[in-house]
Amino acid sequence: MSADKFPFAVRLIGFSEEQAEALAAALKRAPAHGPAYFCLSGYSLQEPDLLLVNGRDLKALAALAALSPGDVRPALLLGAPEMDLPYPCLGLPYEEESLHAELARLVERRADAMARLAGTGQPPLPERRRSERLDFDLTDPGEYAAMRSKGGGGRGAVLVVDRSARFSQHVARQLRPYCVHALWASDEASALAAGADAPQMVAPLAVVLLNTSLPGIDPYALCAALRTQGGERPPAVVFLVGRGFIYDAARAREAGVEGLLDKPVSDATLRATIKKLMCIA
Repeated sequence: MSADKFPFAVRLIGFSEEQAEALAAALKRAPAHGPAYFCLSGYSLQEPDLLLVNGRDLKALAALAALSPGDVRPALLLGAPEMDLPYPCLGLPYEEESLHAELARLVERRADAMARLAGTGQPPLPERRRSERLDFDLTDPGEYAAMRSKGGGGRGAVLVVDRSARFSQHVARQLRPYCVHALWASDEASALAAGADAPQMVAPLAVVLLNTSLPGIDPYALCAALRTQGGERPPAVVFLVGRGFIYDAARAREAGVEGLLDKPVSDATLRATIKKLMCIA
């Protein structure tokens, strides 16, 4: 699940499906001597390193403002907005060479900012909330009760469903400072058995990391079974997906999938995701 080098995660904001596909393909063609990139799925739980935004879409610009862009999480606009904004901008149509050059400059800017933060001992940017914050909230209180019942809102054990125990052992090392136990299962039967035994062994399951490339497993069906088994406190199930995985959003919603993480998963992303799902400060 881990690798020594990770491409930079890019969040696309305000683009049509066709535009997003074209941008994803352009990012894959980045020069070999420079940074590598990949586009985050709309269902990804990973925090982006860079933001690529449709500068001609007012909703996209509003969403950008809510994401706290800056030196640590810099943004690039494609298409000049109607107002002056403090972000670099590429006109349309753009040239791939110019796009790669601008993104490489953002990577350098981000690296400088991260180095400054590390030198001062300050933490990086705070992570996004799991749901959008509303200044004037008319939401039915019953909806919030339902959200709280989805699981993943408290401490517990982490179950890793993977081919071998190596990644679960790595997860355990990462979570040791928070006194969180990591369990391992290699198939559907052992995953359900671990979920049933976890409360007696260590703690109820709070998070499940499910490798979707395991043969013989329907990840959506297993997610639904684990959450049903969890009763009033079902675990938050996160899919660990490879580049070729096609995420079925309708089945995921029905099964209660929390979201996905692209493999390989960096240690920082792993810790941040689990801490967020368990509400660990």
